[in-house]
Amino acid sequence: MEFTYRREGHKTFHEMLEAVERSVRSHGFDIVRRHDLQATLAAKGFEIQPLVVLDIAAPGASFDLCKMHVYAEGDIVWISAIRPLALWLELDNREDVSACEAEASVVSVVDAACS
Repeated sequence: MEFTYRREGHKTFHEMLEAVERSVRSHGFDIVRRHDLQATLAAKGFEIQPLVVLDIAAPGASFDLCKMHVYAEGDIVWISAIRPLALWLELDNREDVSACEAEASVVSVVDAACS
């Protein structure tokens, strides 16, 4: 199993980022933290293409469901997310219902943002 789920977006970087944030909220999740790595590194004198990492969680949860990345590689904008099921299997070596449900939710958020 791939550790991340990745889809190519067909919008500009900022449109894709807005679509992901809307999709996260419409699926009932919260964005706990937003890391704009391009801005952070630019402030230190380094230039990179756009890259934002979103920490996603269920409302009131004490842990993050996953991290979603919106980034540009040349003219292509990508969305990737760490697959909850792959992470659970790596940490626990067993599959359970909550991990499968989280996996389905993450894939649905990414797919909705790309449509």
